[in-house]
Amino acid sequence: MKDERIEIEAIIAGQTGRYRSLVERYQNPVFRVIYKIVNDYQEAGELTQDVFVKAYESLNQYNPEYKFFSWIYRMAINRALLHLRNRKPYVELDKIPLRENMVEETASYDVITKKSLVDKAVNELNESYRMVIQLKYYADLSYAEMAEVLGIPEKTIKSRLFDARMILKDKIGNNLKYVE
Repeated sequence: MKDERIEIEAIIAGQTGRYRSLVERYQNPVFRVIYKIVNDYQEAGELTQDVFVKAYESLNQYNPEYKFFSWIYRMAINRALLHLRNRKPYVELDKIPLRENMVEETASYDVITKKSLVDKAVNELNESYRMVIQLKYYADLSYAEMAEVLGIPEKTIKSRLFDARMILKDKIGNNLKYVE
């Protein structure tokens, strides 16, 4: 970590070529977490580049008391989640059933409706609950990884996750019964 701190100070001081070593060191884990969230290889690659550009531009705001990896990892997760929120849902035209083949409730409609209910409920959570849900279920992080990214104890992660699940259960529990 001390070597990393020296490296970052050198980059800020103008030795911009040294940033390449940070990119090479962290591009795979950053790509993996973004890919877990967006589930699209090409989008994950583009978002990974965006994260490293943003990190470079914001390097003077980095607090060396914390690991660089935690800082950039959080940037990656935030960027991927923002991308997901802004992504427009689409359905391939050939997957839409013809009117004569439609049943009152189709399975694909149910899945889309359930997903939109859950997404809406998650987006309505306050930020501390929304972050733990997104890190756990979209980014598939462990409690330890979540604690490191958010900078809070694992116990707090577990507590917030429990509370967030209860809130979601209250918000969408009854609505899902009507979709099933």
